[in-house]
Amino acid sequence: MAIMNQKEIDVMKDLYVDTDIPSDSLIKQKDKLEVFTDKLNRSLSSKFKDEEVATELLRIRKKGELPKIRN
Repeated sequence: MAIMNQKEIDVMKDLYVDTDIPSDSLIKQKDKLEVFTDKLNRSLSSKFKDEEVATELLRIRKKGELPKIRN
């Protein structure tokens, strides 16, 4: 499993806010997670898997570091 560095985490947080979909929905709905992961990978020129992104979203949320969204 790839580990995200701080720059990648920051980009993911920004994308999360822009996407405006709650983390539970992103993680539970495969199609939404796939789209989110594709956008993240394009932004970073990376190849994270959906599962890796979901795990990182949960980890950040549990630490209280996931930004609030408007939704």
